[in-house]
Amino acid sequence: MKKPHVLLTTLIILTFVNCGSVSNYTNNSLNKNFYSSKTIYFTLNQKSKTTMDVKGGMPVLGGYKAPNVKEVFKESIQELANETKLDLKFMETSEKNSGKDIILVDAEILEINWTFGLSVATLKTKIDYNLVNDAKLIKTEGIRKSGGGSESNNLRKSLKNATYKFLQEFEKNN
Repeated sequence: MKKPHVLLTTLIILTFVNCGSVSNYTNNSLNKNFYSSKTIYFTLNQKSKTTMDVKGGMPVLGGYKAPNVKEVFKESIQELANETKLDLKFMETSEKNSGKDIILVDAEILEINWTFGLSVATLKTKIDYNLVNDAKLIKTEGIRKSGGGSESNNLRKSLKNATYKFLQEFEKNN
């Protein structure tokens, strides 16, 4: 009778350990001086993927509600701006804005994969960030590991993770 108890305890511990992917960037390593006079405008490319590929089974209790990817992307930008205290904004269209310190970024979501394992679900997003002003392309991948949560919440955190990685690469390459 000890084996089921040990198995259950092990699964609970794995769930708590695996739920630790970063989703709050309040204490981040971005250079505030580098970003202090910059405004970064993000648009979502119309060719972006708008559905999730689900692997390894369905979410707990079998329910699945497809999130509005554009709205969730917009929320991820706003949340990241609040946490990092950077001037990040979402734009509906990629209208040209003028200004020395305005940066236009056209984001194209290439993949949204939600994979369910024994104790953790992993939502991965692959995004190409095209710097419109400089004609540069930065590719990143966002990852959100969790033991639960809604589709929108996990997608938002994965997109936020990808955008944060973009900001790190942008800073490093400029």
